Amino acid sequence: MKKTIALLLCAVLLCGLFAGATAEEPDFSCIRINEFVASNGDSFEDENGESPDWIELYNTSDKDINLKGLCLSDGKKTLDKFVFPDWIIPAHGYVIVLASGYDTVTETELHTSFKLSADGERVVISYMGEILDIVSFDAQEKDIAYARVDKKDWQFTLVPTPGAENQFVME
Repeated sequence: MKKTIALLLCAVLLCGLFAGATAEEPDFSCIRINEFVASNGDSFEDENGESPDWIELYNTSDKDINLKGLCLSDGKKTLDKFVFPDWIIPAHGYVIVLASGYDTVTETELHTSFKLSADGERVVISYMGEILDIVSFDAQEKDIAYARVDKKDWQFTLVPTPGAENQFVME
């Protein structure tokens, strides 16, 4: 009886070890930087009524993706300035990340520890030290969004669309 219990216990422990070893790495290849505003006046307000800079990510896939462990930064030197908690981005959906400098996560908002520079810099998403998407930008004017046109092209637009499909109006 003791041998049976010991064997069962060993089997359970081994299964636990192998389950962790065979866990798949998340596939973040479908997550893209889609739009951002580095000088936000009133294009988006947070739950406190403030208007921080914001970054929009888009999920190009047909399935919901848990962003846990994905990193966001404003440069290539320190890629993990913001590490996503357990947070779902829906299939063909958006997530807005507030570059407020607050470094807080609420039930409805993600706030990074960094702000974007209206004078220009980069927005970078990475995972485990590997850059997955990067956008460099020059000076931005208040409430002018920089938005993805297609897989590689970007354009400024007067119509920021946080959480929605990009619109390109420049008048």
